[in-house]
Amino acid sequence: ANTTLEQDKETVLRCWLAMGGKEDVLRRRYWDGDEDDGEWKMRDELSDDVSQWLGVKVEGGRVTRLEWNWGECTSSLPSRKREQDPHRFLTGAIPAEMWMLDGLTELSLAENEICGHLPSGI
Repeated sequence: ANTTLEQDKETVLRCWLAMGGKEDVLRRRYWDGDEDDGEWKMRDELSDDVSQWLGVKVEGGRVTRLEWNWGECTSSLPSRKREQDPHRFLTGAIPAEMWMLDGLTELSLAENEICGHLPSGI
């Protein structure tokens, strides 16, 4: 299991990439506004701060939540563009490495193309 935020950061990136996510989307996309009113934007530069990454919540110095829902990743795009977006889905199995994030209490992967089985210990 991971013991530091730096280890969590490396694990988050490896898992995102293993499921077909693009690094620049993870490290540049952010929500600008409050919870109910805002829009998705892209930073000019990649962020090294894992708490600023797409769908990543950090509490107490550990990654506690990953919200990688397809709708949240693409909601700023018009519906026609969403259908054409090559980054619109995370795909494949959830990497076993995901469970190294022992501070993780919430994982949301709604509307992606995820397959496989979850480990029995979850």
